[in-house]
Amino acid sequence: MPPLYGPDVREKLRERLLVLYRRAFGGVAASEQHLQQMAVDGADESRSVEQLERLQRMIGRPLAGTKMLEVGAGTGLTVAIARRFMEIEAYGIEPGEAEYDGTLAVAKDVLRDSGLDPDFIQHGVGEAMPFADDTFDVVFSTNVLEHVADPAKVVSEIVRVLKPGGAAQIIVPNYGSWWEGHYGLPWFPHMPAWLGKLYVRLFGRDAQFIDTLQLVSRGRLERWLRPHAQRVEVLDWGVALWEERVRSLNFSEYSALSRLKGILRVMHALGVIPLLIWLGKVFHWETPLVLTFRKRG
Repeated sequence: MPPLYGPDVREKLRERLLVLYRRAFGGVAASEQHLQQMAVDGADESRSVEQLERLQRMIGRPLAGTKMLEVGAGTGLTVAIARRFMEIEAYGIEPGEAEYDGTLAVAKDVLRDSGLDPDFIQHGVGEAMPFADDTFDVVFSTNVLEHVADPAKVVSEIVRVLKPGGAAQIIVPNYGSWWEGHYGLPWFPHMPAWLGKLYVRLFGRDAQFIDTLQLVSRGRLERWLRPHAQRVEVLDWGVALWEERVRSLNFSEYSALSRLKGILRVMHALGVIPLLIWLGKVFHWETPLVLTFRKRG
């Protein structure tokens, strides 16, 4: 797949994202290097390609020719790549406010620099999507649900705008697991917010950021999905994907994931990976949660 745009444009995007991320996550990230890695990842086209190819495999149908919505379009790279190289009629929504102040403008500029209409990404929130019922063949959202005001409403809206027979995928950190990716720290499963704030303070991090998070777990996501049980069929929770990544260590080291991979290497050396996977399946430690479902026809 050819590059979306040249190295000069990519470098300017990284610099722009670094300014935004320093402002939003300066007290959250582990270090300046962590922030710089976030900016590199945010401008990395291969990350969007990887996400779209995995989405295609997990929903069990080609994405080419589909009408797709990305809820939380971020930098706009996924929408741009989907349209330019994968024959997907892709759209996105992005709030661009609070901790994401400036990202909507970035996303629109990415579309312009890619020769696309910037209005393919609209201002919007997941709780009130500006689209009619039964509009999209595919709805995709990654690392968004933990940041919204009303996760149950976002899930409901995804079901609403999805066509009968269409598929959706929601990727979200699992706070019932042992890892917190924003801070890049080990985490105690199901730790309440008040205790989490005390915990991150021990590492000198901004505890107030936790107040902006929905501490999503598999049980909570199942509860938000339950009102739609007659309308949707769950295809996958990402357990096999998590197991394969833990066994093989074959996953990209985005953000602070290099630190997580280091922890897993130690566990491999200690020979405890089979026990970890067994316990993880029992207690739903898989992270992230990768919920894939189909709307019944």
